[in-house]
Amino acid sequence: MRKRYHSPTAGGTDATVHPKDFGAAEKVMMRKRRFFFNSRIFITASLLTISLLAARAAGAQARPEPTLRKRPVTPLHPAPKAPAPPPPVSPYETVTLARGIPLRVQLNKRYHMRKGQPVTGVLINDVYSGNYVVLPKNTQIVGKISGMQPVHSRDHFWNLLDADFTPMNTPALQFTSVRLPDGEVRTLTASATERTAPVVNMTATKHKQGLMAKAKAQLHQKIDSLKGIVHNQHKSDTALQMLYGQLPYHPQEIWAGTQFDAVLEQPLQFQEKRPLKPLLLTPPKGHLAPGELEARLVTPLSSATNKVGNPVEAVLTQPYLDASKQHVILPTGTELQGVVTQAKPARKLGHNGVLRFTFRNVKLPDGSLEKMHGQMTAVEGRKGQNVTVDSEGGAKANADQGKFLAPIALGAMAGNSLDSNQGNGHAGFASNGFGLVARGLSMAFVTPAMTAGFAYFALGKSITRRWLEPGHNVVFAKNTRMQLAVADR
Repeated sequence: MRKRYHSPTAGGTDATVHPKDFGAAEKVMMRKRRFFFNSRIFITASLLTISLLAARAAGAQARPEPTLRKRPVTPLHPAPKAPAPPPPVSPYETVTLARGIPLRVQLNKRYHMRKGQPVTGVLINDVYSGNYVVLPKNTQIVGKISGMQPVHSRDHFWNLLDADFTPMNTPALQFTSVRLPDGEVRTLTASATERTAPVVNMTATKHKQGLMAKAKAQLHQKIDSLKGIVHNQHKSDTALQMLYGQLPYHPQEIWAGTQFDAVLEQPLQFQEKRPLKPLLLTPPKGHLAPGELEARLVTPLSSATNKVGNPVEAVLTQPYLDASKQHVILPTGTELQGVVTQAKPARKLGHNGVLRFTFRNVKLPDGSLEKMHGQMTAVEGRKGQNVTVDSEGGAKANADQGKFLAPIALGAMAGNSLDSNQGNGHAGFASNGFGLVARGLSMAFVTPAMTAGFAYFALGKSITRRWLEPGHNVVFAKNTRMQLAVADR
């Protein structure tokens, strides 16, 4: 029996629907609902799509159209990177004067010798670093007297015999600053000792002279010496020094014109402008061109202590340039190696010493040795040494300028001192040899015995000093400056 279902109708009355009819109606309703649901989704998606397209179109108008870029192709072997550009070159370079380099200083003013006394001097030679001048001649250098050392006992003994009872000393200086050419003041530390030394040039070898020829030559030397005193720019100091030599006691002075070697105790640095055209270094290759070398001794030499075969070392104080002055053959500081070839010490009875040496090798910057033949043509002599340089580069100490003239003159005065009719002037002139003390006593008492005593005392001193004592040795201290001639051999 079939069941019947009641369904409300539009009129509110129940209608009887068969179950099959109910299933068909439900399906129709489900289709309608699905249709409406899908329609909503479609409309929503369409609206969203339209909004996105509108936004993209607006963005495309606001910015430029992108360009296509190709992807870089990586090579199998990458090219090397380009070198970095060099840093800019400074127009200045640091120049260093090494420790131990001597500066030759001259005092152009007289100073009283006392510790702590300020002194000012000037350089008398250009100072090189490498191939260029870093401290030119006449550069001002300032310091003080740091101490005093007594003179040698032998020199003090002869001072006493000359009636000079002053305790003589030699000064030691300490230089503390240097004024550069541009006005800048730089601090330095340099200790200095006296090094007053005349430059002796090579002379031609002379034949052996007789007694009268030697006396005549010494007379000419004495005249030249007096002319030098007259024309000397420090002649007032020279006159005062001669007066002090006659006094029994006098102040001690450092005279104008006195020279010192100031040795650097610490390196000294400068900022120097680079040269526009630097000199090129072209070392010799198997042959050193002839010329003149400026050098200083590193090895001290003496005819009394050195033997034949002893090594000698010197260094250049200036660069050795070629004929065009554009290329450096040997830079400043190049080492020269030599050997003593003759050494003859001084002997008694006034025989003087002889010293001869030559340079045979030069040490190049790369450490190799180059053969050379260099002989001395000029050198700084020791004070009071009277050295001469012969044509073969040998140095010889010669007799004092008054070896012949002084005994003859003093002998004549001694023989005339016994005149019983002498006056004050005659007595004062004849009583030589003990300074103003002898002259004053002889003029005060005017007795022939006293005058003759002082006169013969002076004659005895002169003969002993010039004829009986040992002669002079040839001595070249460390840092002695010399000039060498390079010759083909």
